[in-house]
Amino acid sequence: MRSEQGKLGVSIIAVATVGLMQLGCMTEGDTRTVAWGGDDEDADDDDDDDAPDEPPDVPPTSEIYGGTTVATCGWPSTVELGGSCTGTLVHPQLVIYAAHCGASYDWVRLGESIDGGPGRWIDTQSCAVYPGGGPGDGDDWAYCKLAEAVDDVPIVPIAMGCETDEIAPGKPVTMVGFGEADNGPYGIKRQVSSTVKSISNAGEVFVGGAGKDTCQGDSGGPVFMQIDDGSWRVFGITSYGGACGGGGYYSQMHRGMAWFESHSGLDLTPCHDADGTWNPGSECGGFPTSPGTPAGSWANGCTGGPVSGESQTCGEGAGGNDGGGDDGQQEPPPGSGDAYQGTLSGKGDTDVQPNGTYYQAPAGMHTAELDGPNGVDFDLELHRWNGSAWSKVAQSVSSGPDESIAYNGTAGYYAWVVRSYSGSGSYTLTLERP
Repeated sequence: MRSEQGKLGVSIIAVATVGLMQLGCMTEGDTRTVAWGGDDEDADDDDDDDAPDEPPDVPPTSEIYGGTTVATCGWPSTVELGGSCTGTLVHPQLVIYAAHCGASYDWVRLGESIDGGPGRWIDTQSCAVYPGGGPGDGDDWAYCKLAEAVDDVPIVPIAMGCETDEIAPGKPVTMVGFGEADNGPYGIKRQVSSTVKSISNAGEVFVGGAGKDTCQGDSGGPVFMQIDDGSWRVFGITSYGGACGGGGYYSQMHRGMAWFESHSGLDLTPCHDADGTWNPGSECGGFPTSPGTPAGSWANGCTGGPVSGESQTCGEGAGGNDGGGDDGQQEPPPGSGDAYQGTLSGKGDTDVQPNGTYYQAPAGMHTAELDGPNGVDFDLELHRWNGSAWSKVAQSVSSGPDESIAYNGTAGYYAWVVRSYSGSGSYTLTLERP
């Protein structure tokens, strides 16, 4: 219920309009437009008479889909509530969701579909909504305490303390939910990646737009982000927005932590106190570094995925060990060019860079360094406009997260494509142009 000032649930959806040199999302009362366009710089030799209308891999249709379905045991801590909302398992016995969804839930569903298949139903012991909480004030907080502990699902911890400094405009994030979408009905787990756009005075985070969004049925569901040490945190609760595709507002979990912990009687913060003070315990570490990538099975537990070491995000770890994961590969050296960030939500997801568009360049060397997260397989491609269509002119497709390309090309229009062969997470792409 994502509210449209109360959108009933929230689904992963993307609706866009593609026109000449333009991709826009137009909703009633919303005139925001995202425009495609090349750089204004002059090329030494313009051998292509016509500039491309759009970058590669953007379908020439009136609608695109911003989200993808989630494979078995992907984002396993995202759960469905009672056929109407989405929630997040933040502790083996606690699910956080949105107050505007209400408190009448007898069970939650773990899995990828509410219509059966892998997964299971867990009875609730009790549910509660924050007094007076709801859309608009940043306190759309509620929880359900489970009748039994769920010990075979890796928990993505709630962002707390200094970690919340990363919740800022431009931060890549992934939203997950069971809501309705153009590519299917309510009740199927989907994911979509976007960025934080702004934060209101009430502490509500605005995320998405340009066709990448949550919608009816996703309300209460999570917003995840990957932090500097490579592990992931959850911070958002899907709350409300306008027409689906234009972005929405999300309450923040950490702002309600004192109420969540005192009212439920559970410690939800393994590394912090409820006020955000760094106070690591024995469970402050071993956090998922690729929670969107399937691992294990619902029959035997969605476990076995890569995890971080002891967390040291806001201070020394409880045991003094070095935190962070290691993919066993040498990281590329930092580039001296322009850096672009993005997030891929899972196998088959792609991003176009720089910033979703192409650029015009004279003859010369194009170089790129892709730095992906541990435990994934991301690939990198360079495309060139040949006057009538995009043509792939270079690619790097190792089995790891990091790729590099150096291509000496003629003058023309170029675009980079970052593609997930497997796994999800945030990446940095450093580019240098002729």
